[in-house]
Amino acid sequence: MQLASFYVLGVTYEDLSLVQREEVVKKGSRKILDRLLEIGKIDGYILLETCLRIEIYLETADIEGVKEELNIDVFSIEKNGIIGIEYLFQVICGFHSIIKGEDHILSQIKNSYLKELERKNTTKNMNVIFNKAIELGKKFRHKSQISKNALSLEAIALKFIKSHFDDLENQRILIVGTGEMAVSVLDIFTRNNINNIVMTNRSNKRVIELQKEYQVDAIDFKDRYLEIERSQIIISATAAHHIILESSMREGLGAMGDKIFLDLGLPRDIDVEIEKHENIKLYNLDHLWDVIGEMKQIEVTF
Repeated sequence: MQLASFYVLGVTYEDLSLVQREEVVKKGSRKILDRLLEIGKIDGYILLETCLRIEIYLETADIEGVKEELNIDVFSIEKNGIIGIEYLFQVICGFHSIIKGEDHILSQIKNSYLKELERKNTTKNMNVIFNKAIELGKKFRHKSQISKNALSLEAIALKFIKSHFDDLENQRILIVGTGEMAVSVLDIFTRNNINNIVMTNRSNKRVIELQKEYQVDAIDFKDRYLEIERSQIIISATAAHHIILESSMREGLGAMGDKIFLDLGLPRDIDVEIEKHENIKLYNLDHLWDVIGEMKQIEVTF
């Protein structure tokens, strides 16, 4: 197997802020990669975009030309050959996650790989590498049990929300989105007997499925602003590359009691202008990382 042409390019939370990672996503790497694949500048690629990292796994004989085309100022991750493969194996095992050993990265890499495989954007070598990586990620978690007691991002989100409200059972919660993160948040909330949840998404099909599974309320996406007025906690976690909750929704919110908005999207889903109301607090992924950092500090102290 030829490994010299296998590369990893990326940026992560360790080197770039949320705003900087957001700008990388907005540059639209997929369109550029599709064009480079079409003209034969790359042989195949897999694009991984999560709240923590944007990474491109690819095969090419002209990595410098690819980097120039991608128009990303600095890649904090740039590896190739066996070192690139080792890095992929470490990432899929959760070694580079902010919560070591967490499970989400395994499913995120698997889903990204399957998506590009279906689009015929991978190569035979990449198929071998990623199938081995997925197998390793599963085996590592099974044998090590590393994620058994690890806090997940959704658990941190729940802990963060609980720190702002004494009694969540009496708070109305709106979740926008039906992707992996939104469903994980829904799942951990309901497992903690927090059931006063309303869900919405641009596509109603998945919302209806979740409504049956979790016994939550559902609303049409066009009615999301009306629901925001009734809710005390609004959590948005979509894969959209544009604002989902716009500043125009601020009308009438000033007298609706205290509200917390938690934006788990990358790019962000919620217009930062909504925080101009004194009764509204807006938080994002970086605030959750701060909570994790504090918890790690406590662990070190004790």
